[in-house]
Formats: sequence, C-alpha cells, structure tokens
Amino acid sequence: MSPPSGRTSRLALPLAPLAVAFAAGIALAPWIPPRAAWAVLAAALAASVLVLVLGQAMHALVPLLAAIAMLGALRATPAPLPPEHVGLLPLPLTARVEARLAAEPIVWAPDRARLALDVERVDGVVRTGRILIGLYGPPPPLAEGQRLAVDARLERPLGFRDPGVFDAAARLAREGVHVTGSASATRVVPLEPPAPAWPARVRRFALAAFAERLPSASAGLLGGLVLGDRTTLPADVQDAFRRAGIFHVLAVSGFNVALLAGAVHPARPRGVGHQQPGPRRAGDPGRAPG
Repeated sequence: MSPPSGRTSRLALPLAPLAVAFAAGIALAPWIPPRAAWAVLAAALAASVLVLVLGQAMHALVPLLAAIAMLGALRATPAPLPPEHVGLLPLPLTARVEARLAAEPIVWAPDRARLALDVERVDGVVRTGRILIGLYGPPPPLAEGQRLAVDARLERPLGFRDPGVFDAAARLAREGVHVTGSASATRVVPLEPPAPAWPARVRRFALAAFAERLPSASAGLLGGLVLGDRTTLPADVQDAFRRAGIFHVLAVSGFNVALLAGAVHPARPRGVGHQQPGPRRAGDPGRAPG
C-alpha cells in the first residue's frame, strides 16, 4: 500500500523554496561581497522578525528566503587567508620550503611524482598552507607525515579561461591549495626518516606482493587498476591504454573499477559463466543406482 501522495507533497513543498534560495545564494557568491551579504542577511532577519511580531506570518517568506540565500552566499565565500599563508607571498619565486608530507606521493611515472606538502617555513620564515609540488626525476623514498625540505619554483595555479571549461585553479582553491610548484627530485632533502602510516604500509605490501607473484607487466597492470600506481607499468602498455582511450582507468577510476567488479561478481545470476550439470542418464558414470 503506497503512502498518500497528498501528505508527502505537503511535507516536501515547504523545503523546496529554502533549498532553491540556498542554492541561488551559492551560485551568486562570486558577485556578492561578503560585507554586502552580511548586511542583507541582517536586514532580512530583522524584517522577518518584525513581520512575525506584527502577526503577518505569510509576509515573512520573502525576507526569510533572502536570508537563506545570503547564508548560501556566505557559505560559498572562501575564508580570507591568514597573514602567514604561503598564498600571500609575491609569486612566482624560487624558495626553500620546509614542510610535512600531507599524503603519500602520487607517482605518475618512474621520473614523475607529485607531493602534497603542509608548509612550515619558506626561506626560514614561518608560513602555513598546503602546496602541490611536481617532482622531476626519480624521487627518494618518502612517506606520509615525513618532514622534508625542497628548493622549488612556486607559482599560482593557472586554469583555462575558456567559458564552460573545467577550472583547475578554482578546484584547487576550493581544496585549500593556492600555490603549486615544481622541483627536481635531487633537491628534496628528507629531514627525518620515513615512518609510513598503516594505509601506506598496506599499499606498499600489496604492490610488493603483485611484483613477487606476477609477471612484471601483469603486476604493473594490477597495481594500476587496484591502486592507481603506474610506476612499474611498462611504457608500451601505457601507450596502448592511451591509444584505446581508456587511460583514465589507470589514472583515476581504477580502484572504482576493481570495487565494481568485486561487487558484481558474487551477485551475477547462476548460470552466467558456469555450465549447469544436466540430468544424468542411466549409463553415466557416478549415477547412483535406482
């Protein structure tokens, strides 16, 4: 028996205008200065309270929606950077960065890697903020949480300015990254021995097990599909994936593919991929006597 549609509609409708107003505020955030948003929010709340005090509850909807919209705009407005943030440095510049590795290095190839660093000092001056550094050359052994120093070229992220094109710089800003850079792997100096966390140890153990038990090409392919690690994947195999247009399976969605395959395999119907035994005849071996 299905629930009454009228009751569902009455419960859901009041929330729709609030959600639309909040979404509209988020969309308008780039064009609304924070001070203006706060002023409109205060005025709208005051108007709503005044209308309610006067007993005109129906007329409180418009200022209430305006207040909700300003809340959405404020929610989408990035917080100002603190004075010591690395994003306030005059960029571009070349500097010595002391930082802590925020995550395991992402290795694109044997001589290409990316480090996410939580900055502690820049040229000896205390700084904060997260930066992404692209390394060129075989990187030294590094682990999440390890302190290191690197001489890097720092600059602001650049995104495509074409309308409707994905803006990588805006995405990095939403993730709290306002500075990127590049460096030679030879300029990376570990300041303490690596002490990888348990997820990193599990990942390294899995890659080592693949390499020990499988041929090199198969181990590299499995590491790419399951863990997104292409370090040991032969160059000709990578080129074949690129030509086939499915390189993203190794770069982004490999683990999702593995999860999907593992979820679908146990759930497939009986008989798919299996030959069902037919009824045995009287002369078949192994038939129980009647």
